[in-house]
Amino acid sequence: MKNENYKHIIFFYPSFEKGGVEKILITLIKFFLKKKFKLTLISSKINIKIDDKNFNHHLLKKHKNRLHSIYGAMIALKEKLKEQKKKNLNKNTIVFSLQSNSAAIIISKLFNTKIIIRNSEYILGGLISKDENIIKTLFTLFQKIIFYNLCNYIIANSKGSELILKRILFLKKIKYIYNPYLKKVNKINNLKRKNNILFVGRFVRQKGIFFLLKAFKLLKIKNYNYKLILVGDGPDKKEIKKFIELNDLKKNVKIINWTKNLSKYYLSSKIFVLPSLYEGLGNVVIESLNFFTPTLVSNCKSGPSEIILNGKAGYIFKKKSIIDLLRNIIIIDKNYDQAKKKAVFGNKSLNRFLINSQCEKYLKILNKI
Repeated sequence: MKNENYKHIIFFYPSFEKGGVEKILITLIKFFLKKKFKLTLISSKINIKIDDKNFNHHLLKKHKNRLHSIYGAMIALKEKLKEQKKKNLNKNTIVFSLQSNSAAIIISKLFNTKIIIRNSEYILGGLISKDENIIKTLFTLFQKIIFYNLCNYIIANSKGSELILKRILFLKKIKYIYNPYLKKVNKINNLKRKNNILFVGRFVRQKGIFFLLKAFKLLKIKNYNYKLILVGDGPDKKEIKKFIELNDLKKNVKIINWTKNLSKYYLSSKIFVLPSLYEGLGNVVIESLNFFTPTLVSNCKSGPSEIILNGKAGYIFKKKSIIDLLRNIIIIDKNYDQAKKKAVFGNKSLNRFLINSQCEKYLKILNKI
């Protein structure tokens, strides 16, 4: 299939959560507009300002009831595909869902429209986290096994995720494409760094923040002079603040709300830590290496360890292990010149996340299905 046959892409992203997907979505929209596609975005409020006659943004209303929000998104997708079918354009249209969404797959198939799903999650993640409802997780997994078979293509965001999806779903139409994340790779920066340990991400159990807090408490007991900077927001924020207060860490731990200007935190930190229980990829690890920050990640099945080249470009600790996390922080502290060399090596490997090269791979898949 040549790309002129698919003149209309409907990007579907009904989530109201902030995060890396929003940045990737905007990047893809700008890329496909340059390629002369007509685009419709069905999404919640995101920070996007595009003035182009080929771009239409259907803004979803946020309801107090989450189910009402999801229902509104489904109706919007249905109406758009109905409109395309009336104009006899459904065969020239493709739905691109940036979330795993069974209803979007069903609606697309009802209107004889092809659909690509971008699976950015670790498919077995809910089985790893004790805080997840196991029955709900198994039901979601069962849904994916059934409905992903109806998709025209599934895009994973790491090699590890692709392998796991293929093993579980027994499908060939799955390919990993790294997130089109970087405009350019930064040059080496010799700024003097403070004794800061940095975390950037959502405040949810999946990210393993409490393991980091407990390891940091032990680091303080051992009289290491560090501060912990947590940048982000999320449902666990109150509990994190409570932990900080109860463990007398107020002077040593700082919480920063989401900000676009993350560069100053990466550049001023000696160590970046991502202690996740599971990840699809982990964009913040790419950001960390792009600012030459020595990076420490958990050994979750896909994503972070792949970015740091299995330890060549950073450090890996056993997930959920407070002691191993602490041990690795101390190793980095005591061998900081070696840690900096690893970060430089990691920075040189970041061309695989450049925007143009990865966006071209998305276009290639559109040309294939």
